[in-house]
Amino acid sequence: MTQEDLGRRYAADVDETRRVWSPSGEPVLPPPPGGWPAPRATATIQPTSPPSSDALPPGPDSGPVPVLPPHVSGGSRRGVLVAALVAAVAVGGGVATWFALGDGPGATATAGQTTTAAAADEGEDLGDAGSPAPVVPAAPTVSPEDQALADLQALREESLARVDLDGRWMAQVASKDVGITDPLQTAANGTHQFFAVDILAESRAALSSVADPADLYVLWSTDFGATSTAPDGDPYWVTLVDGGFAGEGAVDAWCAGAYPQLSAEQLANTCVGRPLTPPHA
Repeated sequence: MTQEDLGRRYAADVDETRRVWSPSGEPVLPPPPGGWPAPRATATIQPTSPPSSDALPPGPDSGPVPVLPPHVSGGSRRGVLVAALVAAVAVGGGVATWFALGDGPGATATAGQTTTAAAADEGEDLGDAGSPAPVVPAAPTVSPEDQALADLQALREESLARVDLDGRWMAQVASKDVGITDPLQTAANGTHQFFAVDILAESRAALSSVADPADLYVLWSTDFGATSTAPDGDPYWVTLVDGGFAGEGAVDAWCAGAYPQLSAEQLANTCVGRPLTPPHA
């Protein structure tokens, strides 16, 4: 019961002449009959003493725990405790070493091999990091001359696959061997000597004289008609135009219209009629 509750309880029994006033002006009730009740006793918590170092809990299960002397006091106790901890660590390290090395020479060899392999891998990694990146060889470049020869051969194979040696008349607009010299004609290189690049350029230029590219054929001079070869024994690259000609005269008329800028001698050297027959001597 608080002082306020007791004040209200005994207010009727208090004589106003006995009321005591506090320095602040607030009335203070006198103690009730029999006095104020005594305060309750509070429990005092006493600090507990630390456990004895002799009762230290055992460490992790890493080996036998060293036995301490029955009683050591002062600085000697600290030294013994440090020594015990060092011994426990040493025992734990020894157990770990046994597990790493195994039991017996076979296990020891395995551990050594593992260590050697790891060192080799590390050395390989370091070598890779320090070595330059492998150089990828560039694709071999093809010379324009070799590429032109390959293109001419592809045109010949395509022409052989569809040509019909039925004796019809064709207009021969080019006939050259690589390296040949023709004083009546000028090559793409500006000279009178023709190479594979120049022969291919002649064949491609003939496309402008036909409405359908299928009317153009590129063959060897040994693939049809009266066969012929260059002085070095190589066949000539021959470009033929199939204009649906009725005969040799029709071919001559077409040639004159296709090459009006040429003289008669140049025209006879550039565009002539050839029957498309099977090859023969």
